[in-house]
Amino acid sequence: MPDPASARDRHSGRRLRLARLAGGLSQADLARACGLSRQAVVGVEAGDWSPSLSVALKMAQVLGRTVEQLFGEEAVDRPVAASLLEPPMSDPTRAHLVEVFGRWVALPLQGERTGTQGFDAASGAIVGSGATSWRPDGVRAVVVAGCDPALPLLRAALPLGPPRWELAWWSCGSAAALDLLGRGLVHAAAVHQPVGTRAQLPSAQRFTRIGFASWREGFLRRPGAGGRCLEDFVSQRQRLVNREPGAEARTLLDSELGRLGAPATEVLGYGSQVGGHLAVASAVAAGTADFGVATEPVAVAFGLEFLPLTVEESVILVARDRLDSAEMAALLGALGRAELRRQLLAVTGYELEILGEAL
Repeated sequence: MPDPASARDRHSGRRLRLARLAGGLSQADLARACGLSRQAVVGVEAGDWSPSLSVALKMAQVLGRTVEQLFGEEAVDRPVAASLLEPPMSDPTRAHLVEVFGRWVALPLQGERTGTQGFDAASGAIVGSGATSWRPDGVRAVVVAGCDPALPLLRAALPLGPPRWELAWWSCGSAAALDLLGRGLVHAAAVHQPVGTRAQLPSAQRFTRIGFASWREGFLRRPGAGGRCLEDFVSQRQRLVNREPGAEARTLLDSELGRLGAPATEVLGYGSQVGGHLAVASAVAAGTADFGVATEPVAVAFGLEFLPLTVEESVILVARDRLDSAEMAALLGALGRAELRRQLLAVTGYELEILGEAL
């Protein structure tokens, strides 16, 4: 079995590395500021060495963090007896646990309840050719573009302040996210592609690339529906719910169609477009489509069958020339916090080997 102490040191090392990057420091810079050798900093970041209290305090002081933020223990689970508002679709099932008049109540986060069902709170308005901001003083936001429905989990790990940080998630495909990042319209872009294709990512000279998570991507369909592969779906004239051009899911579908030699015109519903993995799953679960391409975690959350095609990894990109900004410090810090790891581990289908890794 893995050594719990070693795993804890690796997680702490990743938090230290992200805090160092957020401060714009090299390993040699941090070593000089702390009176250490560069090899010592390398050892701590790799999880091979657990620093003494005095060294941990010095590192925290230099990086503007607390020792707890850099090297603290993982949170401990607290079992409670709770009433369920509806039967869970999977085991385990994520939920909101709320104490209501002295009684614990579990609200399962499944199906369409995995995301926001109503209007999100606004922080301003567009009026004519101008705009008005309503954001209160002392509140700042990090804007992340990408289609991974786990990105909103970053909210749970953002600093509490001051200032108080909020996450603004712009849901869009990988190509659109990269375009927005390149135009300086978002703080970070989350893109995903098949494992083994990192060479296709934008230049590491322009962008710092931080691992987020990996998962399987494939076809979603309702339990008991006919067909076991794309060839079956096409020949049986089953209806597809498609993603927008530039989305990795659509690229994967087009690749499969090319492998089969099946023209897109033969696929019923190929011209449809929805934004995001949750929307694909919602359409299939509602019966407005028979199948679509999305991630395994989404299939589990909606109680759908999943037919895997490939393993993908999600990478968060930020501009190197913006690493010294407060927004990057907040985002990189969130990527290294135990609360984000806890939230992602609670979602069936996510693997976190690359979380916080510099790629």
